[in-house]
Amino acid sequence: MNVDQFEQEWKSLKKRNDHGSFEYADPSNPASRVITSHFRTMARLNKNGVYVIRQQTTCAVLYIGKGGTIKQDGKFKKQDLPGRLKNKHYNVSGNIWFRNLLNEHGPLVIEYLLLAPTPQSPALVEAKLLQLYLNQHGCLPVQNTTL
Repeated sequence: MNVDQFEQEWKSLKKRNDHGSFEYADPSNPASRVITSHFRTMARLNKNGVYVIRQQTTCAVLYIGKGGTIKQDGKFKKQDLPGRLKNKHYNVSGNIWFRNLLNEHGPLVIEYLLLAPTPQSPALVEAKLLQLYLNQHGCLPVQNTTL
């Protein structure tokens, strides 16, 4: 039996952390508007965490990322998860990157975990998820590339 350790870890993390998801399916609606709208009503101030972008129809993982970088003094920099999602990806604006991803792979589901400020570093959780995905598939998700 082939156990998907990535999916097991993702499910386990969701049990221990606040989490949610939203869809991006309309290329005429800027991704930044969809992201802002989704996170607007969230009362939680700390929105640092990790996210997984999936192809909606197959649930295939397209990208694993993080939002929230810890400075040397232990505090988070200003860019949180919504900010990261709206920011540039590989030197392309978030709106264009998401639109291109949607055009290439169809409707998207963006899943995320909001981590407690301590003891979990978003970078560590992201790295663990990427490693588990790599172990399972022998490569990183299709959009986790460097240019």
